[in-house]
Amino acid sequence: MSGARETGQGTGAGGDGAGPGSGGAGSGRGGGARPLELISGSIDNARDYPTPPGGRQVRRGHDVVIELTVGTDGRVTACRVTDPSPDPQADAITCRLATERFVFRPRLDARGEPTVGIYRWRQRWF
Repeated sequence: MSGARETGQGTGAGGDGAGPGSGGAGSGRGGGARPLELISGSIDNARDYPTPPGGRQVRRGHDVVIELTVGTDGRVTACRVTDPSPDPQADAITCRLATERFVFRPRLDARGEPTVGIYRWRQRWF
């Protein structure tokens, strides 16, 4: 016969705990790092960018990669172009728009405290 008996000796767990975990089971705040998460904002309208000399063909099929520094409040505090496109004006506009529009869930360190983080964004033009 297998299974547990109604009575007997042994070890087991039961009752409430007071550990440092999260998820509603312990009395602690929880811990552990969490990466940055973009929760609001987009750059998806061609009207955000002026037509460069030579037309939109200068950008079409290209992209720019920017690196955003995000503060503990989830807002962008700095932007730099890491991989430029053929259109430097569009690259600068991408940084400006990301700084104005993007909001993040802040990065958490190992103690669960908000900390400054870096987020990379690739803007493609079609």
